[in-house]
Amino acid sequence: MKRLFSVILCVFCVDVSFAQKDMNVLFVGNSLTYCDARDNSEFPYYNNMTDMLQKMIDEKKLKIHVAKVTHAHTTLTAHATFVGTDHEVSDEPFRRAGQGVVPSTVKRIQSKQWDVVALQERADVSVLIAAQRAYSIEPSLKYLDGEVKKAHGKVVLYQGYAEQHPVDTELSLTGQHPAGTNCVVLDAFSFGMKPIDFFNPADEAVFSGKDTTICADPLPAGVTELQAISQEFNKLAAGVGGDFVEIGAAFEKCRKDYPAIKLYFDESADHPSKQGAYLIACMFFRYLSGQPVSSIKYRADISEAEAANLRKVADAMRSTSYSKTGKTTAK
Repeated sequence: MKRLFSVILCVFCVDVSFAQKDMNVLFVGNSLTYCDARDNSEFPYYNNMTDMLQKMIDEKKLKIHVAKVTHAHTTLTAHATFVGTDHEVSDEPFRRAGQGVVPSTVKRIQSKQWDVVALQERADVSVLIAAQRAYSIEPSLKYLDGEVKKAHGKVVLYQGYAEQHPVDTELSLTGQHPAGTNCVVLDAFSFGMKPIDFFNPADEAVFSGKDTTICADPLPAGVTELQAISQEFNKLAAGVGGDFVEIGAAFEKCRKDYPAIKLYFDESADHPSKQGAYLIACMFFRYLSGQPVSSIKYRADISEAEAANLRKVADAMRSTSYSKTGKTTAK
């Protein structure tokens, strides 16, 4: 009997130890993810999303540690192929890695055993453009996911949201207007993974036959942009056995339920406001912890009423929760 009790006690101790194991989380993205020490008069839309998330985690005394590697305007392809630092805060150029050189973000992924790596693609409609998915997003995602899995970590995708206005296109690169809305410019910064090792504008005819601007196909009848984005993120996540957090769907629900809450910093519908960043943090808190956010007191200098309503939106969303076993649960 004593021996049996000892065995049971030992098993119980092992389970408790496992449950209390620290979780390390790395966010890989761009200005939608970060806020740093920049002058907020110049960059007022950097709203500390990861800091908000860490404060929620600390309030609940959870052993989850959040870090980030981010660069302005950066795509997953640039994270997978470039070295250097954010050109807005450093003189070190952000440039394509030479042969045999490990890209900076990949080196960061390799530096630690990350349990979860959250990957954030640009918040435009890139995922709706077949060529961009095939030659940029999918190979970049698979490469980064492979690096994460080497340390037995898991990838979760930060789902984009539908734009309120057509995507801005850098016409200075082409001198031509796009053929329609929801367009992006092909360049080496966005396209770098094989089979296009270094995008050559001379090859652009493969995609458009006109210039280096490509556009998403018209959406099928009855399908909204958000639905199309969600479907593509679902496919991308399934392709690597990862998860995705439905940020876009949460934004849409908030806009319908609480239209007075300002989710975007300005009318461009690009960078989130402080309220938008808070909602994103709530969604990732639910994913990482598996817990509702209703009891969280931290409100990031947002009015109590707005913070409470944003937490309601997050808790009302269908939630996929991270699991150490590799199996995720949806609620």
